[in-house]
Formats: sequence, C-alpha cells, structure tokens
Amino acid sequence: MSCLAKIRAYYDELSPNEKKIARFVLDNPALIRDYSSQSLANSVGVSQSSIVKFSQKLGYRGFTDLKLAIHEAFLTGDGNGHDDTHPAPAVDAEASVAEQLYQTKQQALLNTMQLNDEEHLMAAVDMLEKSRRVQIIALGSSTLAARHFASLLSLVGRAVIADNDVFFQISSVATLDKNDAIFLVSLSGDSTRMLEAVKLAKRTGVKIVTLTPYSANPFRALADVQLYSVSTAGKYELPQIVSMTSQQYIVDLLFKLIVRGDRKAKALLALGRKTVESF
Repeated sequence: MSCLAKIRAYYDELSPNEKKIARFVLDNPALIRDYSSQSLANSVGVSQSSIVKFSQKLGYRGFTDLKLAIHEAFLTGDGNGHDDTHPAPAVDAEASVAEQLYQTKQQALLNTMQLNDEEHLMAAVDMLEKSRRVQIIALGSSTLAARHFASLLSLVGRAVIADNDVFFQISSVATLDKNDAIFLVSLSGDSTRMLEAVKLAKRTGVKIVTLTPYSANPFRALADVQLYSVSTAGKYELPQIVSMTSQQYIVDLLFKLIVRGDRKAKALLALGRKTVESF
C-alpha cells in the first residue's frame, strides 16, 4: 500500500497538528526526501516530536523510514496531489451532473485500489476459498455491498450465511467454527453487540476478513486479513455514493479473483446464465 494512500485514508483521524503535517506531505511529496525531521517540523510549524509520532502512527519506526516510503510512493506515481482530502480538479460550472458523478466515482475507485495491495487481496481470497461456510456481516448502509457479495458467491455454489437482521447475524455467528470464515463490511464499526459476537468467533478459531475504512476501528483489530474502503472523494456531497462504489469494487474484485482459477465456478456461472436465458 502506498504511504501517501495511507496518509489520505487516515486523514480524518488525525489531530490538528498531524493534519498540518499530512497536508504538507501530500502537497509536497517530491520535496520530503531533502528534509530532516527538524526542518520539516519548522516548515509545518510543529515540534520535532510531532513528526516522529506522526511517522509511528502510520506504522513506521521513525521519520527516516517514512521519508523513504514517501519518496518511493512519489517515484511510482502516487504523488499527484489528488486525494480524499484535496479534491481532483473540479469540473467547471458548466459540466453536467453525469460528468461530475463519473469523476467522483473514478476517484473513489483509484483511492480504493491504492489502499488494497495484491498480497492482502489474495490472502482474503485464499481464506474465503478454503472456508466451509462464509458468513457475511454488514452494518448500516454496508448491507448493500454485503448482499451483493452474498448473491455472487451463491451463484458459484458457495455456502453463504447472509441476513440483514442483526439478531440473526449474531446468533448464526455462534454456529461457526475453525472451518468457517466471516466477511465483515462496515463503515462505522460501532455495533457493540456485533463486536462481542465477532470476538466470540475469533476465540473459536473462525477466520475473519474485514472491509472497513483504513482508520482505526475495533473490527479491523480482530481481522486476520484487513481490506479497506474509502468514504470520501473530493468531499463529494453524497458520501454514501462514494462508500458504496468503493465497497462494491472490492467485493467484485474478490469475486473475480475467486472465479478466475476455478473451473467449477466458471461452469456454474455459465449454467446460471443459460438457465436465465431459457426463461
């Protein structure tokens, strides 16, 4: 995952001083290589210790490691300044609503791609493929992506447990064991009941894949594999559209990766299409 993508995803969780550092880094990724922690602190207007803590919050040992990661991200092309906190160039006032929506969704997809590397995606696929049953859990508006994923897996004969009712979700978690997996989709991660149910599943050896925002949340902390969605793209006025676009992209990608090397799944998809067309 690109270091700059991490910073963009984490932005809303940062303190005011950390946001100042993040903003400077995102606006000037090409220059960071030539800064020391003290010179960056002076440029941003924070203490040197704030720079070190910011680096560690992002998972780096110190500013030197962060600086190298920023430079690598810039060299690989993730340094154009377009991110969740700084919109891509806005269309002019005469642009159609359709064009604005297209650009917003395009940015959401790009941000989502940058947050999820192939290693984590394939780990999730491997875990879901090897599980006897997959229970798909969703909270709030994330139920749309969850239902979509459940329907896709059902088309290729996978054993899927999926229901929007929170009490059914909690009770069915108790039937899972080490041969099963949970795929949890959430933007908020604030359901205490569901958190306790997932903790129970974790204790019994159930594998857990989460699709949540990159910012810290209790569900992410329980996951064996963490995948990430975004909820903003250029401060679009309807963040639900952005989050749905991001979540659906990930579940569609997981499904495509699952089917890619599975002849039986491909045959079942073809049979399903043929059956529908015959009606």
